[in-house]
Amino acid sequence: MNYNNSNNLIPYIISQKEHLNESHCKIADYIISSPDKIIGQTSREIADTLNFSEATIIRFCQKLGFKGYKDFHLKLAQDQGNNPAWHVPQGITKDDDCLSVVKKVMQIEYEDIKFTSDMLNEDIVLNVLELITKCNKLVFFGVGSSALVASTAKEHFLHYGKSAYAELEGLSQIVLANTLALGDVAFAISISGASKIPIKALEVAAKCGAHTICLTQNPSSPLAKISEYVLQVYRKDQSIDDLGTASRIVHMALIDSLAIAYASQEWDRVAQIASVNRANFKDYLYGR
Repeated sequence: MNYNNSNNLIPYIISQKEHLNESHCKIADYIISSPDKIIGQTSREIADTLNFSEATIIRFCQKLGFKGYKDFHLKLAQDQGNNPAWHVPQGITKDDDCLSVVKKVMQIEYEDIKFTSDMLNEDIVLNVLELITKCNKLVFFGVGSSALVASTAKEHFLHYGKSAYAELEGLSQIVLANTLALGDVAFAISISGASKIPIKALEVAAKCGAHTICLTQNPSSPLAKISEYVLQVYRKDQSIDDLGTASRIVHMALIDSLAIAYASQEWDRVAQIASVNRANFKDYLYGR
């Protein structure tokens, strides 16, 4: 479904009910009957009210053409004469004490990881792992805080004996992409999927014959469109306005999972490499 933002949301939902499954129809009926109430509810509260999983609420919003619940919720609020603006994750208020904020943020990030796990495309994950396992060279790209995720990814795979690379400086990433060859893997990380350096790096890598993968929050982004495989992460705070400080916990978790899944397929070889690495670390850090 392609939602036109100029349309009023409630009539649009009514017009789309014939295309929805039974669960989504129940969600639609609840929203249609109580739009003012929905404005004050989180996706978790709606899920609990209707006895659905929160992932089902998110899929309903995506079925209607939205990125997620927050995108949907914002449009509904605007239609009802409200215009909320969140500079902190949704669910945190100015009246919360510091300890409550800490606990809420940790809960939000836990739920982001859970939703991403629930919504993973299993076929894509398996195809990505197969490419990583078979490639001679694995290269990660990212800018800003995504560059830190790329660097962490490189360290994880290096520790398991995979030839992995990452550069922090933007132009160096493009140069690195040009070193790839047929069958190598270029892996870009970007919340928005619109960062110019990862896009250019994947374009260069593809011309060299490398496979292209991206990890992004936006599956409709320019980066996603030029990637062979798109791994989508889900965050409750769908905003991409503050990319420098947005949490990368869910991105790190997915990278960790891929690295350990890779290691599990190469169990004996990786165990030997890890054992040697630990011995080398011990000598380096503490002396003989």
